[in-house]
Amino acid sequence: MRILYLGDIVGEKTILALKQELAKIQKEYHIHLILANAENTSGGKGLCYKHYKELKSLGIVGMSMGNHTFSKSEIKEYLSEASICIPANWNAEYKKDVLYIRYNDKKIAIVNLLGRIFMNTPLDCPFQTMERLLPNIDADYIIVDFHGEATSEKKAFFYEFAGKVSAVLGTHTHIQTADEQVYNNTCYITDLGMCGVEHSILGDNVESVIKRFKTGVYEPLAVASGKNFIINGVILDLKEKNEIERIYKKITLV
Repeated sequence: MRILYLGDIVGEKTILALKQELAKIQKEYHIHLILANAENTSGGKGLCYKHYKELKSLGIVGMSMGNHTFSKSEIKEYLSEASICIPANWNAEYKKDVLYIRYNDKKIAIVNLLGRIFMNTPLDCPFQTMERLLPNIDADYIIVDFHGEATSEKKAFFYEFAGKVSAVLGTHTHIQTADEQVYNNTCYITDLGMCGVEHSILGDNVESVIKRFKTGVYEPLAVASGKNFIINGVILDLKEKNEIERIYKKITLV
């Protein structure tokens, strides 16, 4: 089974870029399923229902989130019925610890976890949370979206659960890393990267980010604008011997 997992989608205009390119990528790489991290889709923070439906219409069958899960509070109203999983180690009233996706006779389980290093959010231990979830997951393949800042925390999680899950995919930092590997038949990359405007800082407007750094004063950020986009992610080829391949596409919106 060949699965395309897209890095953090930043801004609703990126949906237009995906609409233009996604079918081509699916055909080029012979993709069976498309998954994505969607926590930054709506205005750079959160996922409103309208944009969730638009992503679904593009063929993205499952989405994971992160620290901005509840930045658009309406997600609470549609989460239970949506093809979305949110961080399982977050002590939130609203829970969806495991998202199951079926493809023919195979079942894929997606687990979303938040790292605790530098995240400034009260969280349960992601390692212990995964240990709790694993015995009850009934699936042919298990994919973990580990949404965190620290590369060491992501790598440690990977080695701890290598051989127990199909893939550990890092998200959150929006910069694609070049360390894809397979160990004990578990695929890994520290960060998938992002889908968003190329001339940006992690998808946000360059000038406003620089001003925040130079002054030390909080400045509201805005999603970058432009016609040149990057699409980052990986292709997971899940079979007897699993494989992982990075993709990095640059496109111009027409």
